[in-house]
Amino acid sequence: MKKIYLLILSALVVVLGSCRKDFEQVRAVQLTLQLEFPDAFIKGSVPKNVEVTLRNNITGELIKAKTDEEGKVVDTVIPGTYTVTASKAYSPEETSELLGNEEEIFVNGNLSPVIVNEEKTAVLKLKSSRAGGLVIREFYYSGVTGYIYDGFTEIYNNSNEPIRIDSLYIGSTRAGATNNTSAAGPYNFLTAYPEEVYLNQVFMVPSTGQPRFLEPGKSLVIAISGLNHKSDPNGNKNSPVDLGDADYEVFWDYPTGKDIDYPDVPNMVHAFSGNTQANDWTIGVNGAGMVIFNTKNLDKLPVRFEPDAKVSGTTQYIGIPVSDIIDGVDATANATIFLSNKRLPISVDASMTTAEVSLKGRSVRRKIKTVINGRTIFVDTNNSSADFEINLPPSPRKWN
Repeated sequence: MKKIYLLILSALVVVLGSCRKDFEQVRAVQLTLQLEFPDAFIKGSVPKNVEVTLRNNITGELIKAKTDEEGKVVDTVIPGTYTVTASKAYSPEETSELLGNEEEIFVNGNLSPVIVNEEKTAVLKLKSSRAGGLVIREFYYSGVTGYIYDGFTEIYNNSNEPIRIDSLYIGSTRAGATNNTSAAGPYNFLTAYPEEVYLNQVFMVPSTGQPRFLEPGKSLVIAISGLNHKSDPNGNKNSPVDLGDADYEVFWDYPTGKDIDYPDVPNMVHAFSGNTQANDWTIGVNGAGMVIFNTKNLDKLPVRFEPDAKVSGTTQYIGIPVSDIIDGVDATANATIFLSNKRLPISVDASMTTAEVSLKGRSVRRKIKTVINGRTIFVDTNNSSADFEINLPPSPRKWN
């Protein structure tokens, strides 16, 4: 029997050896991206010199390019699945030629997934949005091991004029997915109601009857809990932040009564909750879509369950008109999450940013654009993957 086994093994070696071939090199294919301006732009306007980024969803490789005189990007890529993002800022003078009125605007767009297995042409329709003076400067959501209550959002006046902030609203969407097969699925509000942003928690800067302004180059820090998280007995020694000097905290003692009111930090006004089973502001260590906005008659805005959600639940969301949004950042668990899991419309944030890993004390913060007469101006193109970077440790009010 041993001789038979040896003969069979020898035959297999011969067959496999004769069939062995060197691996063929993967052939690159041509991908053409044609960008188009929104319909409101002057007829014949071409989106030239728009920055375009292609990300291979498997390898993570990034390809950066700019559109040519015809609004195209033509490149050769390895066959695969890609995410495409595009963005460009226009000065008031440039906008006058494109729209007929002078104001600083951005154009943004994305396509995902773009499957390339042969020569392909894809059209990317851009959307426009106005530049806002207030921006989300830093967003800390990832927490540390065993502790998630040291999060904060910092709002910064990126303009050169004071901006009124009493009655300013801040709110968050559903928490982020941990991967592309999250049980909750894509955020279906985006397709069902593309001109609204749906939030499950909303807070408001209190109004005292007197206008309050945020000066240029100054910021407003809103904490989940206003204490020194590193040293307070109610905090956690592993926390990287001291929020005892935050401008506001989001104290909310209903329905559980478990939240603690820290008297040294004033409270935000709790304006809306879509879930009565939680306590405090549970943003989630995997991120959320965070927005700041002004709106009239909040109590008259639509409140809905998420349409076609894969996971049934009792959480409701309030719909904020996109036109009321001042700024937003779509933060997620890691860089592999597809844009199909976005929760903010392209006109608010063209892509997503990430602290990359949860429970490691990382935040996301805006990159510095320039410093003029000691005042820091941050990058703001409404494209968070380009505007933000990972920050360790989080650093409210520290940017120079």
